[in-house]
Amino acid sequence: MKNNMNRKVNLFWCLMALLLCTSCAKRQYLKDMPVDFPLPAGFPVETTIKPADRLDIHVSSKKAELLAPFMGLSYQVDENGETTVSGNGPEDGYLVDINGFVDFPVLGRLKMAGMTMPQASQYLRDLLRIGNYIPDAMVDVKINNFTIYGLGALSPGKLVVKEGRITILQAVAQLGDLTQHAKIRKVRVIREANKERVEYDLDLTTIDTYYSPAYYLQQNDIIYAEPKKSLFGNSNTTTAISLAAVMASILYSIAFILK
Repeated sequence: MKNNMNRKVNLFWCLMALLLCTSCAKRQYLKDMPVDFPLPAGFPVETTIKPADRLDIHVSSKKAELLAPFMGLSYQVDENGETTVSGNGPEDGYLVDINGFVDFPVLGRLKMAGMTMPQASQYLRDLLRIGNYIPDAMVDVKINNFTIYGLGALSPGKLVVKEGRITILQAVAQLGDLTQHAKIRKVRVIREANKERVEYDLDLTTIDTYYSPAYYLQQNDIIYAEPKKSLFGNSNTTTAISLAAVMASILYSIAFILK
């Protein structure tokens, strides 16, 4: 009798362990990533300026009077004599029009689309220096509406990128990670480029992710995490049913032991 009871207790705890492992199972990213074996990182993809981007163009100089015609704003001189203008131009940035041009004070319409941010900074700096407008000009160009959007089986929302470059893995992490109901082997990136819409499917369980054209995201990319199909409707219903099944198993096990 005692041995029979011990078997029932052991069976109960084995069942609980199995249920716990099942309910706490986590997805695994990059499962085939070799341990302690470096992979070629390749060259990071530089973000290029596109139509509809808004550019924050920051120009600085030691000569405040030279900045005024370009900025049309007040300026400040620090204790070292350096003159800077923060938040140059329109509050929401200079708009890159559909043809890729920006209207910049004094210099006029400038083709900026297709340049990286460092290239655009160098381009404007050269125009200001070579044209003898601001001989000591320093220019920093940033995209201030670089946004990634998340849909599907992850935390829906948008992510504003401050660094100027972001990978699919970084974006998924910052958007709150994929839910348990997401197909980790089929995460789609929807992109508009060169007046075309392109879609990429990524399997985040493999290192092939590193070599996808969508590994480095571009502004206005949409990440769509496809949800797993369920016979029980939406994910909330599935979760409730799973919890009910666990509770039913526990109650059944207790009743079995107490017999």
